[in-house]
Amino acid sequence: MRHQMHSLALALAAWAVAACAEDCSSLLQARAPVAQYTVVEQQEEIVWNIARGTNYTLQFFSVVPTFGADGNYIALLHEFDPVLSKLGAEELYCSDASGVHKTQLRVYGREKGIPVSLIFHCDWPEEQSELENFEVFLENEEGKTLGKVAVNHNTPSAKHQSVACVRDVFMLDHLGLDRVNETLAYKHLVEWLEFHLYHGMDHFFVYTFGTVDDVYEEILKPYLLAGAATRIHFKTRPDFHRQRQYWSMTDCLYRSKNHATWVMPTVDRDEYFRVTGPSELFGTPSVPKNYFHTVWDAIVRHEGKREEDVKSITFDLYRFELPSRDELTISSTMRQAETQAAPFSRGEGKKGWPKFVYNVKNANSVYVHWVHSSVHGTEDLHISPSLGVANHYRSPFDFDEHEFPANVSDTTLQTDVVALEEALAARFQRNPREFLKYLSHKHPAPDVPESNWFAATDRLPTSWKAALPEYIPVDWFGGAAGHNLLAENGIFDQLKRDDLQMFG
Repeated sequence: MRHQMHSLALALAAWAVAACAEDCSSLLQARAPVAQYTVVEQQEEIVWNIARGTNYTLQFFSVVPTFGADGNYIALLHEFDPVLSKLGAEELYCSDASGVHKTQLRVYGREKGIPVSLIFHCDWPEEQSELENFEVFLENEEGKTLGKVAVNHNTPSAKHQSVACVRDVFMLDHLGLDRVNETLAYKHLVEWLEFHLYHGMDHFFVYTFGTVDDVYEEILKPYLLAGAATRIHFKTRPDFHRQRQYWSMTDCLYRSKNHATWVMPTVDRDEYFRVTGPSELFGTPSVPKNYFHTVWDAIVRHEGKREEDVKSITFDLYRFELPSRDELTISSTMRQAETQAAPFSRGEGKKGWPKFVYNVKNANSVYVHWVHSSVHGTEDLHISPSLGVANHYRSPFDFDEHEFPANVSDTTLQTDVVALEEALAARFQRNPREFLKYLSHKHPAPDVPESNWFAATDRLPTSWKAALPEYIPVDWFGGAAGHNLLAENGIFDQLKRDDLQMFG
């Protein structure tokens, strides 16, 4: 049975029926052209006979057509698998049903580092960019058809300066870590969306998986209807939240191709980037209200670089304590003195993994903390906290709550509190304090405990198996065994600014 994306019209109708508590016929008629809703179904399996009866089964988790200055091709997205990465995927070809423009697949995501996806580019004629439906046939070197994938082309055509990818909402329930933060997931999500819109973020690609509860629908609906967000819904929901994040950030990269300049792929709903050096970046004593629209270009200019030579901009994070449930997260004014370090690397001179934005034209694949594969010769710009930094509101403070207390007063985002409360009141027609408190008591379903996944190799996502082929310990990457496995697989090549100690 062939799986394919639903048309925009059908998907929008399904969204409206599910999201509205009242009769929505008039709403559909008035707002249908605005809301963007794409449903993604896993493609059917394609069996590739490699040699001497050896078969490999391909199953793409998403297929994204993209046309424009960033390239004309259809991106076939596959979970990383070390077997597939070494099979010589260049021996695969793609074409339409007629076979007129048969072309060899280009493969990305096999570079050293922490791999999460394999991306296959199937070049496609630009003159077909206006088509709504595509069928992509895969062939081997001998010209034998292996199978096909089908996809709708319904990503918004608007071009944006800055786009953010928004991962799904979930609640961790393992080892006692992050219990407070994850139970505030809905509250954090709505605040985060409003803050970024207020400061000039042009658009969101919001990701959902499987069954979505009414609270989630309630939060997303006004942003979708306002045209501020596009919802990408995967009907298949992987159990492991990291696997869902990998699907989201890879899919978002290719939906942003030809539609955005800068993309913020993995900044979480409890992380807020802010400008700390307005005079250096903008030549003004105050930060522009819509800084997300201009700050990345300003950083490139400040560093004396050209946009075409930059693959990404990375920045550090300060960890803040959380405020009360009925207050905006950014109301908190107490943080740690130093930028946060990675788990198990606490101490003088040790830094944490950054977050980042990337130049969509130069990125081919991404990891949570950096660009994994990029155009040759492009570079990352890591900025000082004196130019820009993210506030990370998190409690408890992982592993170091008592050793590294939040004892520094930082009121930088206090000036936004009133404006954001007013914006929330206008969007949801509710008292913002009451609304935030209501959301703080609504929780998504618990996710599969990470410790269960780390202790059972047969359930690990293939990308983790590739990074640590034998076993991922419950204590994450700690100890000599973890250190050796990471070193053998080239992962240390990606770790930045003295992070090696975290594995020692």
